[in-house]
Amino acid sequence: MSVTDSSAQLPQLDEIFWGDLLHAIDEGSVVPIVGRDLLVVDTPQGPIPFHRLAAQRLAQDLKVPVAKLPAEFDSNDVACAYKEHNSNPSALNRAVARILEDLNATKPMPEAAKKLAEIRKFQLFLSTTIDSLLEDAIGKVRGNRPAVGAFPPSGEIVDYDESKVKEQGSMVFHIFGLASFSSSFAVTEGQMLEIMHDFMTSESRPDNLIAKLQRSHLLILGVDFPDWLARFLLRIARKDPLWRDRDFSETFADEGALNEGFSKFLRYFSTQNSMVYPGGSPVEFVTELHRRWMEKNAKQPAAAPAGEISPWVPGSIFISHASEDHEAAFRLADELSKAGLEVWVDRRLNPGDGFRDIINYHIRECAAFVAVLSANTNNEDGPGRWFRDEWAQARDMSKRYTGTNRNFIFPVIVDGTASNDLNAIRRDVFGCSAVRAPGGVPPSELVGELDAAQKVYRKLARS
Repeated sequence: MSVTDSSAQLPQLDEIFWGDLLHAIDEGSVVPIVGRDLLVVDTPQGPIPFHRLAAQRLAQDLKVPVAKLPAEFDSNDVACAYKEHNSNPSALNRAVARILEDLNATKPMPEAAKKLAEIRKFQLFLSTTIDSLLEDAIGKVRGNRPAVGAFPPSGEIVDYDESKVKEQGSMVFHIFGLASFSSSFAVTEGQMLEIMHDFMTSESRPDNLIAKLQRSHLLILGVDFPDWLARFLLRIARKDPLWRDRDFSETFADEGALNEGFSKFLRYFSTQNSMVYPGGSPVEFVTELHRRWMEKNAKQPAAAPAGEISPWVPGSIFISHASEDHEAAFRLADELSKAGLEVWVDRRLNPGDGFRDIINYHIRECAAFVAVLSANTNNEDGPGRWFRDEWAQARDMSKRYTGTNRNFIFPVIVDGTASNDLNAIRRDVFGCSAVRAPGGVPPSELVGELDAAQKVYRKLARS
């Protein structure tokens, strides 16, 4: 690969870029495209891309002499040197699936994948790898595994599905298949070419995914495709020719984007929309992005005055209430905060649907959901019944914890209403008994249970 400074004429990453990117992430309009060079793992010999570990094992298992391979060989190189490659490609894929299954049991988590998962505004991830490292990292950090799709299909999810994202909190979609013993996936460049052809021409192509990419900003991280394939990936993310302006951009943190031929291509045909991280290292880019995102969120104040939307910290205690109960709900939030818990409550006095996407996201990412119950929540004609939608989402979220010792929903009665006087529907929604917090003053046992739920969340996020 010939790398020059020919990318210097492309837009560089200045403070305006980082500010715009963080804003776009908060809007949910950024999709990371994760490649093999981002997934670096620590070994006794030092950091190494996971795909190289797999290639070394593949050469060993297939008895391909390393002397015949390039210095930093990959699975494609091993496959091309494998004498039975063309006559028995299924044997090659079975060997790769077996190796990845073995390595998955012992591999450490790639730090860059963990950092991406901690940027919780990312909900759709596109993977160009055939391993499960990314979804494993998301499951570990967020406490819930993402929905997983692949092309060619390897399960029931064959296209981008917003309902699956809402149900699981995120989705990883593998565009070259996912390694298994029963489905197709790409090991060689030839297989990648065939899958990419089908991706765009077959009746089963993922049209929803393509449409999603075309209306998103893309972070292309360590993909390191051959030049021809990188150009094709860039093109399928656009409805119109590359030289036409669009409202979305692509950022390359990728050694391949510094290739003289590819950077010239970007400079001539996509100058306004494509940006290249000068250092090329995807790990360094994600580290810097993660630092800036965490600092931006950490700068938020701990509370907001009545009438405003509160700041958010992932893993907060979410308090849901009827607008008539705002005084008790705000006091409950303040008391829990004084006890050292991180709490989120909608402090607008006249809540509406302008922040519904934000609130839905907060419910998905909270450590515990507190439902404020009172005579007001029995009232079917009150001024805004948004809390009912929140309760329904929390009920669906609680299914994650079925069969575990974790509680997610905590109903709290803040007035003198008897439990038996609460609507049966409300009791059925939560399926658990309520505690009393008169006027929003929580009992010590409730504080302890919420504190325990938050600590479990934090422990899982750090591990």
